[in-house]
Amino acid sequence: MTFIAKKSLGQHFLHAPNVVGAMIHAARTGDGDVVLEIGPGKGILTKGLLSTGAKVIAIEKDERAVEYLQGIFEAEIASGSLRLVRGDTLDTKPEDLGLKSRKYTIVANIPYYITGEILRKFLTNESNPTKMVLLVQREVAKRIVAANGKESILSISVKAYGTPTYIDTVPKRSFRPIPKVDSAIILIDKISKEFFDVDKLSEKTFFEVVKAGFAHKRKVLRGNLKNLIDEQALEKLWVDCGWPVDARPETFSIEQWKEITKIY
Repeated sequence: MTFIAKKSLGQHFLHAPNVVGAMIHAARTGDGDVVLEIGPGKGILTKGLLSTGAKVIAIEKDERAVEYLQGIFEAEIASGSLRLVRGDTLDTKPEDLGLKSRKYTIVANIPYYITGEILRKFLTNESNPTKMVLLVQREVAKRIVAANGKESILSISVKAYGTPTYIDTVPKRSFRPIPKVDSAIILIDKISKEFFDVDKLSEKTFFEVVKAGFAHKRKVLRGNLKNLIDEQALEKLWVDCGWPVDARPETFSIEQWKEITKIY
């Protein structure tokens, strides 16, 4: 049996073994580790993960892919090393798959159009993974890492829960059908809610402040925040911390955003 990619599902099947190797190396999966793979497609990454001795839970929305994978991984499914689940990842809770917080890793080539939803779902969930190794659009990966000091709501949202690292660029020729843009492997390591728990910070409040701060990117940060936080409190914080009056939101680190949230 064979099948072609569905545009409606955002399918671009990986066919480069070197990329699989790089993803597995970044994830450092080994014997007995539990790995959740989202959208296994034709199984090239699944095969690589299984070869490390990991126990893989692969969730696939496309019934054609499920049937195909059941055929090529019949022995692995029978032995229990692979659990193939038909379903939509966005509608499935980690707990429903028997996954417990920080007891599993996500390794996946995810559809571009649900990248944000996947990140939000698994980073904020109470049963979050220890780390995630994902294939995403290269520009999205660069935005998440924001190594050049150009932070965004996306980068701050990821860094609040883990440490993102840009692993490698993956050329578009590594996929079939070939997408319009290059991809990248990104690692989000040390995932937890420690950033919020240490200071008993409300996740909801923190992101309310961040969204307000980025409401108008061309304006200075204090100007964006004045309708949310008392101006005198903002001025005192800026003076105490020695922050530039004309500082823009993209220049502020996650720790600085925490300090702002504390006075809200």
